[in-house]
Formats: sequence, C-alpha cells, structure tokens
Amino acid sequence: MSRPLTTSTALSPAWALPLYLLRTAWADLPFDDLSSHVSGLAESNLMEVAGDPVLGLEDVDPVAGAVGILPGIVRTLRRVGGSSPAVEVLSLLTTAPGDSSSLPPVPAVRADVAEAGWGVLIRDPGTREALCLTCVRPHPDVLRWRLRGVVDCPVAPQPPGPSEAMSDLGRAVMDAAELIERSASGGGAAGRVDVPSTVTRLPPGLPSRVLELVDRIDRVEAITSLALSRPGLGVDAATREPILRRLVAVKDAARRSAVAAAGDEALRESGLR
Repeated sequence: MSRPLTTSTALSPAWALPLYLLRTAWADLPFDDLSSHVSGLAESNLMEVAGDPVLGLEDVDPVAGAVGILPGIVRTLRRVGGSSPAVEVLSLLTTAPGDSSSLPPVPAVRADVAEAGWGVLIRDPGTREALCLTCVRPHPDVLRWRLRGVVDCPVAPQPPGPSEAMSDLGRAVMDAAELIERSASGGGAAGRVDVPSTVTRLPPGLPSRVLELVDRIDRVEAITSLALSRPGLGVDAATREPILRRLVAVKDAARRSAVAAAGDEALRESGLR
C-alpha cells in the first residue's frame, strides 16, 4: 500500500535546474545566470560523487560544490545535443508518493530520486552513459547534491506533450473542484483563506506554452499544498487522498513535459535540430 501524502508535496525550487541547463547549453543564456541560480538555492551547496566512472565524472571535484560541476554538464549537453530528441538527452525525473513509473529502471537512480523527490538525468544516447543529479535539503540553509554516474542508462519514460499536460491538469482540477473550493474558502466556516502564491523562478527565453504550463502548475501546487496543510477542510480523508494523489502525479508529469518542450525549442533555436 502506498504511503499517505504528507503536508507538502512541493518539489524543491531546484526542480527548474534543467530549464537553466538547457537554455545555457543549447540557447543563449549566459553561464553566469546558471551558476547564480544554483548558488542562490542555498547558503551552502555540498557535493557528493557516486556510481560508475562515466565520461563527465573524471574531472569532477566534490570540494568545488554544485557550481563546480556545471561547466562539465554544459559541455556534455553541447557535445551530445541534437543527436536525439531533447528528452533522451536531458530530462526531469520526479516520483510521486508510491509511484516510480516515470523513472528509468535503474535501482540506484530510483533510490536517489525517491530520497530527493526529483532529479535531472543527463544522458549520452550514443553510449547510454548518464549522469543523475539530485539534491536534498538537510537544513534550511544547506543543499546536499549527489552526482551519480550510470554506465548503461535507458531513456526515461516519455512525458506527455505540453497540450496534453495542460489538458490533464485541467481535468484533474475539475475532478478536485469541491475539495479545492472548500479548502480555499475555509470550508465556509472560517471565512476566505488566501491561497499562497507559488512562483517558480525561470530562465528567460522559454516558449510561451512552457510559461503557461508552469504558471498552471504553480497554481495547482499552491492549492494542493493548502489542502494538505488543512486536513479538516473539504471532503473526508478517504475521498481527499486519491484526489490529491492524482493532482500531485499530474502536476509532476506537467513539469516533465515543460522541460521536454523547452529542450526541443532550445535545440531548434541553436540549429542542432
């Protein structure tokens, strides 16, 4: 039986990292914007290297921290970009509670992503070698990153396209309409409750369909978090659980779709596709 949802299903703000990576490697985002994004995620960014000694790990110095690994990752993306669809080269990995169906069948990668809740997969389609980057926050001011080498990594399951992801989000929200309405309004007993604003920090240059998708994801994230933090509001617990689980799975799938769509667009801009 899958574990119940907790009071928060929000991914780390670092989940947008693949968007910065692909815009830096395949479009025109300055490298300083990428490094600033990573260094700004926490006061201290610790680094651990694990797994197989694949290409791209040989010069990684854990002492240099998370920012120190970025040049090598960008070089790898530039080297392999354009040989395959973007999602086969760079993909966001997420795992909803009790569901790892969106992850490649590599036990170590699944374990890393299960611990962190998300990850970035950078893969060479020619050699099938890959790097999996995850991070956890053991302290409010600290992120602990892990860069894992994988010698033979299949492609992660394909996410839906942005149009399908937007439609899935809309259907999931409609299914949850009663829960959302009661949670956002305080169940009619405590007056109106403001839904907290959730705004993902994004790099410039993303296509409009990706921006629209992330905006919808942020709104669903805010409502879901509010509903989870107020378990006494809305429908009963047995009814809430599958509704919220569906919302979590759909919004995380939409995040993967946003990364895939942004990657394809960046490859087209760069002339690699």
